[in-house]
Parts: sequence; structure tokens; C-alpha cells
Amino acid sequence: MISQTRERPSEDAVRASGAAGVLVAVSPILFLVATAHFFNDIYMGFLTPLFPIVMEKFQLTLPMVGVLSMVAALASALSQPLFGMLFDRFGVTASLYLAPLLTAILVSCVGVIPSYPVFLAALFLGCLGSAAFHPKGASVTPTLSGSHPEMGMAIFSAGGNLGFAAGPAVIAFFISAWGFQSTPILAVPAALVAGALFLLLPARELKARTARAVRVTWKGLFADRREMAVLLRLVFINFCLNVAVRGLSTFLPVYMAKLSMPLTSIGILFTVMLALGAAISVFVSSLSRRTGKRILVLISLTAGAPFAVGGYLLFPSPAGSILIVLAGTVLTFSNPLLILMAQKHSGDSPAMASSLIMGFSWGLAGLAMVPLGSIGELIGLPGLMTIVGAFPLFAVISCLRLPRT
Repeated sequence: MISQTRERPSEDAVRASGAAGVLVAVSPILFLVATAHFFNDIYMGFLTPLFPIVMEKFQLTLPMVGVLSMVAALASALSQPLFGMLFDRFGVTASLYLAPLLTAILVSCVGVIPSYPVFLAALFLGCLGSAAFHPKGASVTPTLSGSHPEMGMAIFSAGGNLGFAAGPAVIAFFISAWGFQSTPILAVPAALVAGALFLLLPARELKARTARAVRVTWKGLFADRREMAVLLRLVFINFCLNVAVRGLSTFLPVYMAKLSMPLTSIGILFTVMLALGAAISVFVSSLSRRTGKRILVLISLTAGAPFAVGGYLLFPSPAGSILIVLAGTVLTFSNPLLILMAQKHSGDSPAMASSLIMGFSWGLAGLAMVPLGSIGELIGLPGLMTIVGAFPLFAVISCLRLPRT
């Protein structure tokens, strides 16, 4: 049981010590939750370098590769609002421990799956586990963050982003060293972390930290039209950002494979891209206390698009690779800010708000991969990647209409 009376640094001391002091002010258990987020999302990151392998193994077309991305989105993202409502209403706690374990076991079995339909089924069920983790993890994070919710959410979000970032390199080097048939071994780390989380953040304390005296309903969520309008704008903004990120992660590896680039190169590129975004998000979240969140989200939208388009047009030159890395960094650093803004404008339903940003908008972006894959078959990968890279610009007007927070 975690002590509720543990002495914490004073607010003045924290301010005087800067970012390092803020990190001390948050509960150590927050870093364990972020670690669980890391291992929950690392398995989602496995998919990026696997797309060309699975494409060759099962003789898939670009639209069929898009279906893989869509199935992952349906399970891991679009289902999150349902989990969010369930957790806000009934305080379900088991998902924080069991969800990463389910994800790890099913996704790690990719190397021994015999057919495309079985692959789709395992992917869907494994991604459901990932979906069940996010709302509960995001709703407990502010209770572990002291008076610094921006930094706490940045740490939690960075854990998942770093996991998703590490996934491509981990699976690429693992397959290169041990072979595709050995992937089930990769489920072991998630089992260890889930056990540690269960012991150090027991179900009773988790339930107490996330208890809500509300009954969340769709009618109640839509009751305040002004707040709902802000929430919908935030969902649309994150959708546009994630079309670009998911489009790069889905279709650029296919292009790299066509250039005969090794699997490890694909893994390294996307790991560096997503890891930098995760690291920068912590700094940006701290900066937002002075600049406000809207201006930083606007930078994410307007700077990420030209980097992505320019990077693809110059790829595979070194300049193109650098621009792709910068694009992924800029497109992802605003994620924790969008989560906090959504929680602020959703009343007493933090899990629902988190699921709309971390799940629903990301899921819609995944659904977009199927029509985008069909467009790519018609116009070719250069035209497709230009559309994908420029997509965040559609959200600029929505961002300008957000409150100045």
C-alpha cells in the first residue's frame, strides 16, 4: 500500500529547482505506470517493420496492408471510449494489470501465426488489451502527479510513445537475431511489469484514486454544447495529426522494403522518430505552463506537415531521413497537451476524455488507412505520402478556434 502521508517537497522548493524538482514532486509509482504504458505500447510498435514481412508472407496488396492498420485501430483505439465510459461508471481496476499482459501474449505470437485471417484475429484481440489499459492509466495519472498534471501526463504519455517508438527496433533486431518463429518470447517483460504494478499499486488503492461520484452517460457528455464543441475540435486535431503519423508508419516501410532496405534500418528510423517525439513532449508539456497549450498544438500541426512531405520527397537521402525524423517528432509532441485539454473540457469523466483523444481519434486515423491504401494503388506511393504528410494542415482552423489555454 502506498502511503498517503508521505512528505513531498514544498511548492516553492519545486519551483526553485525547475524541471528536476517537478519530477521529484510526482509519485514514484507514476513512473511504474508509465513503464507499464511503455510495455503496453511496445507491442503496437511491432507492426511497423512487420508490414512488409507480412505483406510478402501472405501475398498482400496495399489495401490489405491498410486493413491490418485498420483492424489495429478498431481494436486499440475506437473501442477506448467504451472502456472509458465503463471505467468512469464502475471503476474497473483489473485492466491496468491484465490489459498489457493480454496484448503482450497475443501480439508476440505473430511469428507463429499460420494465415492472414488468424493474424487479423490475434491482432484484433491483442489490440483490445491495449485499448483497455489507456483510459484507466490516463485517469490515475493526475492523482499521482501532485500539483503538476502537465508533467505527470507528459511522463505517462512519453512512456507509451517511447514504447511505441522502441517497438520497431526491438522486433527488427529480435527477428534478425532469433528468427520470426521466436517472437512469443517477447511476452515475458510485460508479464513482469504487470506483476510489479499489481504489487505496488494494489487494486484497492487504485480504485480509491480513480473513484468518481458520477454516472457518465452520452447524454451528459453532450449536455454542455460549448464544451462538447471544444472536445470535438480536439478529436479532429488529433485525428489529422495521427493520419500523418500512422500513414508514415504504415506505408513508408513498404516503400523502404521496395528499395531493398534492411528490416533493421526500418526499425531504427521509426524508433528514433517516435522516441524523439516522446522525449520532446516532456519538455513541451513543461513549457506549456508558460506559453499556453494552443500555440504549441498549432506548431505541431503547421511544422509537422512540411517536414513530412519534404522528407518523403527527398527520401532515401540523409536529408530525407532527417526530415522524416523531425516530422514524427513534431507531429507527436503535442499528444499529452491534447489529452489534458480534453480532460478539462469533459467535466467529471477523465477516462472518457482520455479515450476520445488516445483512442477514438487515433482509431479514425487507422480507418483512413484503407482508403488511403486504395489511393496509393491508383496514384503511387509518392502521391500518397504527399497527401498523408500534408493532412495535419486540415486542422489548423480548428486549432485557432480553441480556447487560449
